Amino acid sequence: MSVLLVILILCVVLSVGVSAGFSGARRLGSGAPLLALALAGGCDARAARDGKDDEKQDEKKEQPTPVVVGVVERGSIVSTISTASTIEAERQVTIHAESTGRLVDLTVEEGDTVKKGQVIARIRFDAQTNSLVRANTSLDKARVDFNRAEKLYNDRVIGEEEFLKARNALEVAELDLSDRSREMRNTKVTAPFDGTITQRKVTAGAFVNNGAELLTIVDFSTLVARVFVPEKQLDRIQVGQSAEVVGKAARGRRGEGKVLRIAPTIDASTGTVKVTVSMPPAATAAQSFLPGMYAEVTLTTDSRSDVLLVPKAAVVRDEEQTYLFTLAGDAATGFTGKRVRVETGLTDPERIEIVKGLGAGEPVILAGQTGLKDGAKVVRVDAQGKPIDAAPAPAAPAGDVLAKKAE
Repeated sequence: MSVLLVILILCVVLSVGVSAGFSGARRLGSGAPLLALALAGGCDARAARDGKDDEKQDEKKEQPTPVVVGVVERGSIVSTISTASTIEAERQVTIHAESTGRLVDLTVEEGDTVKKGQVIARIRFDAQTNSLVRANTSLDKARVDFNRAEKLYNDRVIGEEEFLKARNALEVAELDLSDRSREMRNTKVTAPFDGTITQRKVTAGAFVNNGAELLTIVDFSTLVARVFVPEKQLDRIQVGQSAEVVGKAARGRRGEGKVLRIAPTIDASTGTVKVTVSMPPAATAAQSFLPGMYAEVTLTTDSRSDVLLVPKAAVVRDEEQTYLFTLAGDAATGFTGKRVRVETGLTDPERIEIVKGLGAGEPVILAGQTGLKDGAKVVRVDAQGKPIDAAPAPAAPAGDVLAKKAE
């Protein structure tokens, strides 16, 4: 700064002495006026260049970035996993016809509840009855023939071959009667377990073949939700822990289930493990969950209390590192943003735990930090964008300071 002042004074002196230089040119020679002009011109050029530099610096003067500021707080946090699932029943079967014939009696309709062993339909059994009668007749004849052959064999009247033939005929007749009896029983369609008829696929009077689909029955007490959890969260889930189930499309459906099973293998293609969540009995009542409903299952993986917390929106991620912006400076001289590397812990939908890097009560920038550079000027604003602090007094220009010193 002193060098600049000396140059300015020299320029003034030379400018004043230019005219005197011309008058004394005859005594000093022709070189003196030219030297004075060169020095004066150099001073003018230097002054013009310095003026342009000052203008450029004014143009490049940094404007502070408005930011919303909060503080690091202490509190409790619960880490959860939420995933979508479809409600389904573990005991759900489709009942098929096990005989051929016309369906003459269908006693249930969709929505009806049935008990295990209850007859819910019958197939016409005329042909089966005739077959059963023939089988009984054949068995009686085979039994008589065997008894006679056995007596003759014991009396050594017939040989062993004829005796074995009679015994074989008796065994075949017994098997035939067993088959005809089973076919007769199969004309009655019974419920395999307690449940509710959810689908009727035939009507009374229709002709059905062996294997035709008749009805679907569901046990609503076995409703489950199957979810797929990331492998890294597997150690935080245990059989028996609670899980919240909330219906997404149908409102008002909410229940607390239990982890029933955890699959013993991990899907290598997705890196997830299947977790089966059972629904409580209350969740199967009227106006509650039904098979096929879309629901969201939330599992609690961990919880901590009295830890440092900040909003998730305040976190800035740069590749694999996590940062927060805090404030440096004061309201009088102005604030700057300071980037601080932090280590994080548990997260919930809104907050994140700070394990290392900042302490409780320290200021942290909650909004406006996107694209902010370390050390950049900032100005605090409220949620509506109104400034909180008065702008600091601008610094006096360098020229004014020099003028005051010169005085």
